[in-house]
Amino acid sequence: MSETASSGSATRTAERAIQLLVTVLEETTGGTLSELARATSLSPSTASRLLSTLSGQGLVRRDATGRFQAGARMKQLAAATLREDPLYELVGPHLVALVEETGETASLGVAAGDDEVLYLRQLAGTRQVQTAVWTGRTIPRRDTALGSALDGATSPRGWITSRRPDSDVTAVAVPVIGHDGAILGAISVNAPSYRTTDTDVERFGTALVRHALALSTALGAPAHLVGR
Repeated sequence: MSETASSGSATRTAERAIQLLVTVLEETTGGTLSELARATSLSPSTASRLLSTLSGQGLVRRDATGRFQAGARMKQLAAATLREDPLYELVGPHLVALVEETGETASLGVAAGDDEVLYLRQLAGTRQVQTAVWTGRTIPRRDTALGSALDGATSPRGWITSRRPDSDVTAVAVPVIGHDGAILGAISVNAPSYRTTDTDVERFGTALVRHALALSTALGAPAHLVGR
């Protein structure tokens, strides 16, 4: 086999392994070998071989029911990566405070490419009926409160509200600014639309602006941009 052919084969193997790993981590299937193979269009034998390699590196593990999930090494790498993110570290107490103040789910969203928003950190609301917690999942950037906040498209009062006709959730979001003046992420409050009044939206927005201001200041945002 030529060096070029060997390199191409190695690249395809790496791509397939990454595809499998992502599918396991996204939890979009039941996580069994057959389901993962089907989801990635791989033969069961190829999927099994690649999963064995990933397991050997601690990136995935197989539980007692035969389902694959994130392994200890994968969790270690994820934790180490998040520890290096000042926004992730600093936002924790603010999400706790937002839940205490509003009773609703509070979130940190960051850009995931040009078209999506990643829920990087969330804390569930305290009310009996609450919106889903989607930590680690993505939503469209277009026509969502978090996406609009990441684009800087807020109202003069500093927040943006999303009440989409295809959703039963009302979301209010505010951008968080970094030391260079760029928008690093956005924080939001999500609540079931049926019980969310205009007064609630005002209350959520006011609280979010206050916490976004504190976060941006802690991240070293230029004074003239904070609270813009």
